[in-house]
Amino acid sequence: MSRILVTGITSPLGQAVGRKLQAEGHRVVGTLRSSRILAAGLPADELVALDLENKSSFTNINGGFDAFVHVAAASEGTAEELMTITGLGTLHLVERAKFLSVGRIIHISSMAVYGQIEEETVNEKTKVGHGRDLAAAKWAAETFVASSSCAINSTSIRSPAIVGNRSHRHFLAQTLAAMKNQANSVCVSNPDFSLNNIVHEDIFADFVNTLIQSREIRKYQAFPIASTDPIPLRKIVERLAAETKYKGEIKWQSANSSPFSIDSSAAIKLGYKPLSTQATLDLWMSQIKVKA
Repeated sequence: MSRILVTGITSPLGQAVGRKLQAEGHRVVGTLRSSRILAAGLPADELVALDLENKSSFTNINGGFDAFVHVAAASEGTAEELMTITGLGTLHLVERAKFLSVGRIIHISSMAVYGQIEEETVNEKTKVGHGRDLAAAKWAAETFVASSSCAINSTSIRSPAIVGNRSHRHFLAQTLAAMKNQANSVCVSNPDFSLNNIVHEDIFADFVNTLIQSREIRKYQAFPIASTDPIPLRKIVERLAAETKYKGEIKWQSANSSPFSIDSSAAIKLGYKPLSTQATLDLWMSQIKVKA
């Protein structure tokens, strides 16, 4: 039985990863920002208090581990907060992994690392920009993980919008929430752009498990993942409206930035098994129905 640390076990993706690893027979050690957080029902065999802003708290991570899955990060805040939590927090975790002789780190990065994206299709070779505080923090985190690759088998996955029962941060989840609440109107851009910038949390967790078990990875890699077979955003939004019986107005407006699709070829070579965008949407909506 492998013992695996999952940071951010309370997050939707952290819980999906925890569930998958437990189902595969691994012992999951989840981290919480505070020991006072209600831990009932979390998919972890052990829990550890870890504050990414507090370097000394990393000494709470003890014992033998086969892998670290680093999900926890900040997605909003000041430049200093983002760099402290997302950047330096990752550095301290890498240092702890080295101290404990951990064999593998799976780092969950995000598409935010690219900053302002100008290309129509993004892949592992797309140039990383540094025009935003979040992009700089995510890039710093990846750099710290990459620096460990001589001692630890390390990978960074650049996450798109993750969908599932508790999705709430990205624009599709926010649009769905507004429709469920019967907002008077919702505003969306790029109706005719074919989108694949979503992955279901369970498919993401399957890939994390595949990477942990893989013996094929020899050097550090950072790459994006997504679904296959993009479909027009208009159809996706119409599906959300149908599922929620939305009666308000859908306002299509000009976009503040250019849309883009994602090429998952690098991840697929490492065992990633994406669903189509339609299948991803179907799976997400089936969960919404159950929840309702």
